[in-house]
Amino acid sequence: MSEKILLLHGLWMHPLAMRWLQQQFNQAGYETFAPVYHSISTSSANNVTAIYQALQRYVLPVDQLHIVCHSLGGIVALQLLNTYPDLPPGRLVTLGTPVKGSLVAHRLAKSPLFRLMIGRSFTQGLDGQGLPEAVQREWGMIAGNKPIGVGRLLGGITETNDGVVALTETYHPALKEHRILPVSHSGMMFTPQVVQECISFIRTGSFSTTS
Repeated sequence: MSEKILLLHGLWMHPLAMRWLQQQFNQAGYETFAPVYHSISTSSANNVTAIYQALQRYVLPVDQLHIVCHSLGGIVALQLLNTYPDLPPGRLVTLGTPVKGSLVAHRLAKSPLFRLMIGRSFTQGLDGQGLPEAVQREWGMIAGNKPIGVGRLLGGITETNDGVVALTETYHPALKEHRILPVSHSGMMFTPQVVQECISFIRTGSFSTTS
């Protein structure tokens, strides 16, 4: 059975930001694909279409297509799955994705100047709107509680957070499992335990039982 992992980066990022994760999954025996999408200048709908077309060209057909994505990439992944239900089955792991909307993004959106920093990723994305209520595959969320990130520079986040995303922003009723790790928003992309948990969920549909 052929299995591949689609990797989607977050806001302001490039597939190179996922390179370390990509290498870890390759070493675990998985082929990976990390396409470019334009998180600021392009709407979510257009990004979803572009990613789907890239999958058709470079990845499909495949028996199972798993998806691992960071932050905004998780929102794009959910929209991708909702728009294209014909994608091969697989499991979904999101890392620090603010599925209920981002407080930090809402603060940036209130300023005409800072709104440019998040561009078209806010509407039907980081605003918490437009996400499906159900997901037709097993979905696990890894969230961090190490508050190191730009959130401190943008008014702070009073509740438990990973430096950018509040813990409460990472919960969704369609989640099968939710795992909290002592990592920051950016640091989770370079943490061996995060890789182990992703692989565990991809293989079994559950995170590991050890902390």
